[in-house]
Amino acid sequence: MTFRRFILLLPLLTHVLTGTAGEKDRVTVAVFSINDFHGAFVRNDAQDIPGAAAVWQTLDSLKAVYPHHLTVSAGDNFGGSYFYSATRHRSLLPQFFHDTDIRISAVGNHEFDEGQDALAARWNDVELRPRNWDLCYVCANVRDQKGRTPDYILPYTVEEIALSTNKRLRVAFVGLIASSTPQQVSTRRIQGLTFSGDYTGVLDSLRRTPGYEAVREADIRLLLTHIGTQMNPEQNAPEWNDKDKNNLLKINDSSFHAILSSHSHEAVCGRINPTHYPVVQGQWHGNYISMIRFTVDTLAMRVVKAEPEIVRVTPKKHLAPGPRRLQAQIEELLETTRTQGGWALSKTLTTARRTLRHDRENKYRQTEMGNLVCTAYAEAFRHAASLKKEDIVIGCSHFGSIRSGFVKGPVSVLNVGEVLPFSNPLKTYRLTGRQLRELVETGFHNKKYGHLQTSHLKITSDGQGHVKALAYILPGTESPKTLPIEDKTPCYLVADEFITNGGDGYSAAFFSSLQEVKADGLPFTTDAFIEYLKQLPAIE
Repeated sequence: MTFRRFILLLPLLTHVLTGTAGEKDRVTVAVFSINDFHGAFVRNDAQDIPGAAAVWQTLDSLKAVYPHHLTVSAGDNFGGSYFYSATRHRSLLPQFFHDTDIRISAVGNHEFDEGQDALAARWNDVELRPRNWDLCYVCANVRDQKGRTPDYILPYTVEEIALSTNKRLRVAFVGLIASSTPQQVSTRRIQGLTFSGDYTGVLDSLRRTPGYEAVREADIRLLLTHIGTQMNPEQNAPEWNDKDKNNLLKINDSSFHAILSSHSHEAVCGRINPTHYPVVQGQWHGNYISMIRFTVDTLAMRVVKAEPEIVRVTPKKHLAPGPRRLQAQIEELLETTRTQGGWALSKTLTTARRTLRHDRENKYRQTEMGNLVCTAYAEAFRHAASLKKEDIVIGCSHFGSIRSGFVKGPVSVLNVGEVLPFSNPLKTYRLTGRQLRELVETGFHNKKYGHLQTSHLKITSDGQGHVKALAYILPGTESPKTLPIEDKTPCYLVADEFITNGGDGYSAAFFSSLQEVKADGLPFTTDAFIEYLKQLPAIE
C-alpha cells in the first residue's frame, strides 16, 4: 500500500477502530408521552382542552418529522372525566390508544379508580377495544400483601424501534408512582397495596432482580413516572413536587437517560437532579405532547445527546381522516349516552349568567361553585328524606372533587359532569353541632388539599382562621335568615363518599357508621347536581 493511499484511508480506519460515528451514522429517536389525559376526549376551548382528535393529529404530525419514535403515557389516562365515566362500556380510550400506538403506561393514582380487577382487565369488557391492542402498565414501587409487584403490573418493560431492516434500537421504561397515592384513592380500591417513597431503594433493589439485564442492556433507558414536577419560577428550572422529593433528588443513576413525569398538572421542560436528567411533563388533558429527542450513534448504539421539549396541542380547523373519524364517534356518544338519571350528555339544563370559577390552584377558600355543588347535595337529601327547610342539612365536599367551574352561557349535562366527574355515592350522617364545627375546622386547615367546601353555613372565625361559631342559613328565603348551631344542635351532613373513607386527608372518624342515615332514592353526586340545576331558570 502506498503512503498516499494509507493517508486517504486513515479517517475510515480510525472511524472503524474507535467506533466514533459521523453525522451520517447518527439518527434522531423521539420518545413522545402524554400525561394526565383524564379521558378528556371532548374539546372545550373555555377550559383549554384540545380534545382527543387534536392530540392524535398533533402526534401524527410529530411522527412524520421523527420517523424513529415511540409513544407512551405517564398515567392518569382516565378518572376526573365524566365523559369517560358515562361512556365506560363504550369507551373510546382503547381505540384512541390503539390509533396513537400507545401500548405502555405508567400507573397513575386514577388507574385505581375502578378497582384492581378493572385495572388488570384493561378494558376487556369494552365494545370498541381493538383485539390486537393491549396496554402494559409499569410501576416498580407498588407491592401487594406478599411484597411482590401485582400480577397486572410490570416493574419495567423494553420496546424496540426499527432503525433499518436489520437494526433495532431497544428502549427501556422503568415505572414509578407517587407514594402519596393512598391519600388520593379510595381505600377499598387499593386494599392490600403499599406504595414506597424510598424511590432510590426501590431502584437499587430492582437492579438486583433476575431479568434486569434487559433494562441494563437497552440502548435508551427512561424513568416513566406518575410523580409530579413543577417549574421553579426563580431558577426557571424543574423541581420535584412530591412529599418524598428529597428521596427523588437522590436518584442520580447515570444509566438513565431521561425522566417522563406527570401527576402535578404542570407544564415542565428542562433538567433535574444533580445528574441533570432531561425531564418533561405536558401539563394535562392533552395540552402538550412531551418529547425527548435522542441523538443516537448507530455504530456504538449509544446516546450522544438527549433534548427535552414540550409541544403545544392546538386544534386544527381541518382534521385528517383518522382524527375526523374519532371526532365523529365522540359527537355520537354525546348525543346517545345518558346519565344514571336518564339525561343525555348534550342536554342543556340551565344558563350561567356569569362565569363561576373553582380554581384548583387557589384552593384555600370557599368558592361560589363549591357552595352551589354542596347545596345540591343537601337539597337531594332534604327531598329524599322529606325534610323541612328548618331542618339543618349541610352539604360538604373536599376541594379536589370539584374539578372546575362554569363559564358564562348554557350549562349542559356534560358541563356538570366536567365539574363532578367521579359521580360517587352520597352519604348522610347525623352529627352534633360540635362535631360539625370540628370537621369544618379541620377542613379550613387542610394544607395539602385545600378548604372544605360547604353549603348553608355562616362561619365565624378568629384572626388565625380557627372556627369560633357556626350558623345555619335557611334555604329559600329572600333575605338570608340564620339559626345558630350550638354544640348539641342536631345536624345532617351530606358528603361525597370519597371524603368519608379518609380521602384527601380527612379522618374517617368524622363519619361514623353509627351516625350514618340511610335515605332511599338518594342520587349519586353528579346526578344530584343535575337534578338541582334543572330547577334553576338561571344561575345568577
